[in-house]
Amino acid sequence: MKPLDSVMIDKILLQYDQQKKTYQDFLDRTLTLIQEFIVPEGPKIHSIVGRIKEKESLVDKLNQPREPYAKLNDVPDIAGIRIITYFEEEVQVISEIIRREFNVFASPEQPKGQTVDPNRFGYTSTNLQVGLLDNRLELIEYRRFRGFLVELQIRSVLQHAWLEINKHLGFQTREHCPPHKQREYARITGLFELADLELNQIKPFAHHAKKSLRSRENDFEANDALPPLPDLAFETPGPAPVEEESAPLAASAPKTPSPKPGLLEKPPTTCLIRHDEMERFVLDNRLINTYDRKIADHYDTRLIFKTQSIVTLTEACCHLDIPGIAEAGELIRHNEKLIKPIARILFGDPASTKYEHISRGVTLLVVCCALAAKTGHTNTVFQFINRIHFENDPTITGKSTELIDCLQEHLSP
Repeated sequence: MKPLDSVMIDKILLQYDQQKKTYQDFLDRTLTLIQEFIVPEGPKIHSIVGRIKEKESLVDKLNQPREPYAKLNDVPDIAGIRIITYFEEEVQVISEIIRREFNVFASPEQPKGQTVDPNRFGYTSTNLQVGLLDNRLELIEYRRFRGFLVELQIRSVLQHAWLEINKHLGFQTREHCPPHKQREYARITGLFELADLELNQIKPFAHHAKKSLRSRENDFEANDALPPLPDLAFETPGPAPVEEESAPLAASAPKTPSPKPGLLEKPPTTCLIRHDEMERFVLDNRLINTYDRKIADHYDTRLIFKTQSIVTLTEACCHLDIPGIAEAGELIRHNEKLIKPIARILFGDPASTKYEHISRGVTLLVVCCALAAKTGHTNTVFQFINRIHFENDPTITGKSTELIDCLQEHLSP
């Protein structure tokens, strides 16, 4: 196909400059969603990375187009994500998860599935064009991504290694190899494919210790290096400035009524909710997913999964006499209007408070704090949020009183 005319190229490049930040936000959100969808039911993956096409690369593509591009969104790989699995058979598992959780479109430049002649050995990859589901695009935080697509490549670690070796050699197909070396090249490609197939056969006989809940935290490598975080359910910022009215509240704390008997003394072993039930609940509940994302977006930070959060939430439900997952879901639904104001008290003003990340399940934590505040005992609330959350926060006593006042304001007729 002939190159686009200069007017069209300039138009698309202008759109690129205007929309690059939005594309980056779209890529970051999609990466987070993919990780969240794979964790509960997908295999452990080797890596997942994303990139936004550089402007120079886009210019080259527009000068040698495969399709008649009329606007930036017509270019299929402005945003790209690559998922590398350990085993070839897991490529299909990941593909099925993606097809269920995203809108999948046929690529105008490359058909779905294998990229080579099925009668030949060689590099294979699953390529998909994906966009967000319509129901997710209805959410206010996702509306700006309507019409945005990401090119998704899924391949095994051996398939990826063969691709990288070919790039280093400068070969795209066997025909690019010198004629007198093509036979050797064919043998090597066959060995890579055979190794993938044989690993599929060996995998079921490998001796793996029973997978624990803690292995979830290591399923994905961090995209950027972060300093170690304290082992709390939901990390807090450094010491915040104490407002003038906080001092009297702290001074008056010892005079407040004693905690409600039984609220904090029940041992966690009596809880009927299992950790695996809480994990599935946090990952699958619609209200939790919606409000977790809203809270993370409000503080302009990442939303991640942490096993310690599951342990803490299970213990919090136990201390509040929440007997099961179904009851926890009902409590979230009945206290939905309290989530936003209580979260703001617990996590502070986003203009002055920064978090490296927020853990999934934060919505249930907020509702648990609201339930503790309903006791009306400042010392009870103090001990509860001190135990599960703001362990080193100097304003914690003030937060106890603020939570109770907030409950009275929102629950008053």
